Amino acid sequence: MVQNINNKVLNEIFFVDGSLRDMYVFNVGLDEWQKLYELIHRSHWNITLYIDGQISEYENTTVYMLFKEKENHSIMMTIKINGILFNCYFFSLTEIEFDLDPKEIKNETDLKVVFEFMKKISRVLGKECVLTLESDSDNPLVIVHSDGAVNY
Repeated sequence: MVQNINNKVLNEIFFVDGSLRDMYVFNVGLDEWQKLYELIHRSHWNITLYIDGQISEYENTTVYMLFKEKENHSIMMTIKINGILFNCYFFSLTEIEFDLDPKEIKNETDLKVVFEFMKKISRVLGKECVLTLESDSDNPLVIVHSDGAVNY
């Protein structure tokens, strides 16, 4: 049964059509962004921060500093977990958004990486983390609750 669910998720959510998938946490503020940033710092994930397309140091940077830099520069943080890139552009102080390419989600192991990433974010922030089609934040495909429950 689990295999059937995973195949369904791969086929119906991570189909390749040239668009990305977006991950959101809504109704956040600087405190939630800081909690997320601390989670990222504590992790063993491969993290790269880009400012105006150039690799920049992130260890001594705060979320407040990134949003301040965002006023005059483009900011992107990539988190690479088992070959899957989660990209964050710090678009809004009130919502956390990552995008990922469905081409990178090929099997059950990749699916687990995505859902575990969403669960960690949801647990740390105490908020739902949703996965949608690109730029379609009103229609979640997957909802991860702060207790770890996942709804498709």
